[in-house]
Amino acid sequence: MSNKIRYAPPKASAMLEALRGLGYSTADALADIIDNSISAGASKVWINFNWDEDAAAFISILDNGSGMSDPELEAAMRLGDKSPLDQRSKDDLGRFGMGLKTASFSQCRSLTVTSRKQGASDSCLRWDLDEIAKRDDGAWVLFEGVSPGSEARISPLEEQLSGTLVLWEKLDRIVTDGFNADHFLKMIDGVETKLSMIFHRLLEGRKPLLTLYINKVAIKPWDPFLIDHPAKPWNSPVEKRWTLSGDIEVECHVLPHKDMLSLGEYENAAGPDGWNSQQGFYVYRNKRLLLAGGWLGLQGERMSV
Repeated sequence: MSNKIRYAPPKASAMLEALRGLGYSTADALADIIDNSISAGASKVWINFNWDEDAAAFISILDNGSGMSDPELEAAMRLGDKSPLDQRSKDDLGRFGMGLKTASFSQCRSLTVTSRKQGASDSCLRWDLDEIAKRDDGAWVLFEGVSPGSEARISPLEEQLSGTLVLWEKLDRIVTDGFNADHFLKMIDGVETKLSMIFHRLLEGRKPLLTLYINKVAIKPWDPFLIDHPAKPWNSPVEKRWTLSGDIEVECHVLPHKDMLSLGEYENAAGPDGWNSQQGFYVYRNKRLLLAGGWLGLQGERMSV
């Protein structure tokens, strides 16, 4: 039996293009970026949507978290840097070490991340799928610094003591043929609606754990359970269960009858996907919504075995 080995690294351009097909919506991709900000201790995240008729639109996400040193940023930009088998902090919303890259590549061809950590020099690294595609060696090449002409797009980080700015450029999965400013505005509205649901438990309260801004306007949380509505008929006591994967809490809710809601309240309570789709289980991890509605395969007839 031969013990000889061969190295068979994937060709960078081919692998990166394949990773673009993982099926993120823009809102879900942004939520993955915000997860990283929360894991970095951020209390504020600013999302900036910038439209340009000349197809130079961009999206940036800036947080006031702890930031990263240059070695930490390089590790964050590397695909698969962390194994899902590694021990993680209980507050870490990530799992596979891929979210920043796969979420970003699903929306754009150029991903720039610049970060500032107290006591360390600022660092800026960039994946550019077009530049990588031009190479014949198939190498996994990270570029240092922002793309020429985009310096002003990362300048908001200069106002922070620490933090990270993620910049999406070449938005080819968003700005497609026929896409115009009205489509861009509609997309922003959809993103706001989705993020207000995903992060509602972090956004709500007099002293929220997180404040999200879209083009400098704070996002209001969307509460699927109408907790504070005077007509809410019932919610169960919180039941706590211990599992090998950690403690879980279970609570049941009954929503007010539609006759007890104003037209505006009824339409808002329907959620992003409508009343029928939003019924069912809501699953959270560290107050972050993972599943909004659905019955986890429990409805209907049970399959025989």
